[in-house]
Amino acid sequence: MAYQDRHTLDQLWPNYLQGGYFDDDGNLRIELVARARIGPLAKAMGRAQPRLTMYQIQRFLQHCRAIEARIRAKSSSWAAEQASFLYLDAAAADAAAKSPKRIPALFHDFIERNVAAVKTEKDFLKGFLPHFEALIGFGNRFFQDRERN
Repeated sequence: MAYQDRHTLDQLWPNYLQGGYFDDDGNLRIELVARARIGPLAKAMGRAQPRLTMYQIQRFLQHCRAIEARIRAKSSSWAAEQASFLYLDAAAADAAAKSPKRIPALFHDFIERNVAAVKTEKDFLKGFLPHFEALIGFGNRFFQDRERN
């Protein structure tokens, strides 16, 4: 029996992002970058149908990197870039709805929840980006190298 896209984010990570990105001291929550939490999530995304490809995940990361670069270069502000960041949710919804689907529902849910959780520049730069980078780093061995045809 083929692996199905049957794992939800709530099943894999109960109460995901309910406490936000930061602990009471303002530090990034360790579980958002720890192998013990991120590894199983990445593995499930890599085994879901359709399988998450490095091509797809890199598209989302590149979009974020462009926003990050403009903010860090001070050529733009979070207020000016927030709409561009919110676009990730629409891009994920579109990729998940295509026929055939381009990304698994699990990755769509990941993007949707993270976009909803990011409210400030700090959330984006010091919360979401390290969390997303950890997903890519731990998931690299699970994600396909090339796009499906």
